[in-house]
Amino acid sequence: MTTELYGAHCKERKGYRVIEGRGSYNHYFGGQDCNLPVCKLCGEKMHQILCFDLKDGRLAELKSNELNILPFVSCLNCAMVWEPQYFQLSDGGKTVQIIQQQNIEEWIMEEEYKLPVSLPKTTVKLINMKNEDIPIDEDSYWEAFDLFGSEYVCRLLGVPLYDDLPKDLACPTCAKEMKYVATITQDIEERGLISVVNFQFGEMNIYYYLCIDCSIIKTEIQNT
Repeated sequence: MTTELYGAHCKERKGYRVIEGRGSYNHYFGGQDCNLPVCKLCGEKMHQILCFDLKDGRLAELKSNELNILPFVSCLNCAMVWEPQYFQLSDGGKTVQIIQQQNIEEWIMEEEYKLPVSLPKTTVKLINMKNEDIPIDEDSYWEAFDLFGSEYVCRLLGVPLYDDLPKDLACPTCAKEMKYVATITQDIEERGLISVVNFQFGEMNIYYYLCIDCSIIKTEIQNT
C-alpha cells in the first residue's frame, strides 16, 4: 500500500473515470440484478450502486475464477455506510451477503432525501483518467479532488484520493491486504453526471477494496 497521498509513484497505476454512457462492455449504474442483502436499519434492500463486467480486459487484475461481475453495494440512506462493511460475493458476483458491519449509529435519512431502492439503471463506460486526475504533487492532489464529483462520480483502479491513509486493509478471512478497487462520490450538481437520479448521499467518498482470493469486498468512507 502507498504511504504517501501524492507523488510521482501515482503515475505508475492506470486508472479510469467511470461516466454515464454506452461502451463495449456491460458496465452499469443502479438496477437490482444481484441478489442483495436487506439493510438492517432501513429494512429495504441495499443499493446496487455500480456493477462492472469482468470480461473487460482493462479489469484483468480483478479477474478470478469465482467472479464474472463486480458489484459495488451499500445502503446509502442510513448510517450503515459510515463505518467499515465487509461483503461476501458468490455465484459469479451475483449474490452479495453481509459478513460484518461495524456501524452502531441508528440514523436514517429523512424520507424526502432518500435515494430510491433500487436505483434507476443506466449504462456507464470507462475512460482513461486525465493527467489532472493523478495526484503527482500537492497542487494536482487538490485539483483531482475538485474534479471528483464535479466531472465524474467513480474512480476505478489507479491511485486512490485519500484525505487520510487507511489503517486496516486486512481481509477478515485470509488476513492478506485487500486491493484498492474504486472510490464513489456523490454528484455535486443535481443530475449533472448521472441523469436518471439525483445521486446525492452526503459529503463523503466511499472506498471499495477487494480480496480476490476470498471474493470479499470492503467499504470504508472518508468525509470530504
